[in-house]
Amino acid sequence: MTRNKTYKILLISNPEEEAFCIKEYLDDSIIITSVTNTASTIDAITEIKSQKFHIIFLDLGNLGKTALNKLDHILSFTTAIPIVILSNQLNMPFSIRCLERGASDYLIKDSLDTFSVYKAIRHNIDRRNYIRALEESKQRYSRLFHLSPQPMWVYDIETLQFLDVNEAAQVKYGYSFNEFLSLKITDIRSVDEIPKMLKTVYETRKTITRTYKGIYKHRTKENSEIDVEIHSNFIKFNDKPARLILANDITEQLKHVKAMEAQNKKLREIAWTQSHVVRAPLVRMMGLVNMLNEHYEEKSDFYLEEINKSALEFDKIIREISEKTAQIEFED
Repeated sequence: MTRNKTYKILLISNPEEEAFCIKEYLDDSIIITSVTNTASTIDAITEIKSQKFHIIFLDLGNLGKTALNKLDHILSFTTAIPIVILSNQLNMPFSIRCLERGASDYLIKDSLDTFSVYKAIRHNIDRRNYIRALEESKQRYSRLFHLSPQPMWVYDIETLQFLDVNEAAQVKYGYSFNEFLSLKITDIRSVDEIPKMLKTVYETRKTITRTYKGIYKHRTKENSEIDVEIHSNFIKFNDKPARLILANDITEQLKHVKAMEAQNKKLREIAWTQSHVVRAPLVRMMGLVNMLNEHYEEKSDFYLEEINKSALEFDKIIREISEKTAQIEFED
């Protein structure tokens, strides 16, 4: 709580009761307050419409038939402001009903002192701010999760049951939201990879906050197999330890990589052919030409025949190179 901040309090007092004065318990040395008093919930709602309050004290005095109606009237208009019930008597069933309806606290006036009033103000405002921040965080999570173009889901660490699934995952895998919630994460795995997955799950249970990244084969509802890169993080989901999964389909990417690897292999074969296989008959032809120049009359027929063989071999190799080159161009 900021010390120099003025905390605006709305006090709804029962006109049949002696007016309750919060200022009697608090002075500016503790916290600075600005108290607005109203005698009815109708007047209180008018005040709520015209200005912002940090907390509401609803003085019900001696409990009567209309006590809960007053609380319900305020709650029907606003649930954003914490409401503290003030009463002359401790009535356990009634206090529980107030809290169940949405009241933040229930205090007995005769037992109040400076510390208890201060604590009630601080505790209830801080708790409401925390709840509001938590709700905003949940809303941000929901937007990021459900509107993500990448498939995402949450699963229970212990049971491996799906707890939440976004629309992108439903489209990618072909299951509806309710169908997903009836499945476990093993149901979308390739059978051969389930042992690998269970080993990873066991490791993440040992170090629960560990992040994980890996590549797996998944199965869709139509039994199509896809390659998926998984990013896994620990979260609490409805107070359960769970894992948040982001799945990136890399099937086409891996196909492209494999095609490139096959193409590179062919290029290496061509390079080796050019540097080794093609050179051999060419060297022989050059040697035969030199020998033919030196001994043309003695063995000319033999030399010419060998030159022709080398030429034919050279022609075959060149055609093979051309065919392999044509295959690469076709795959591109």
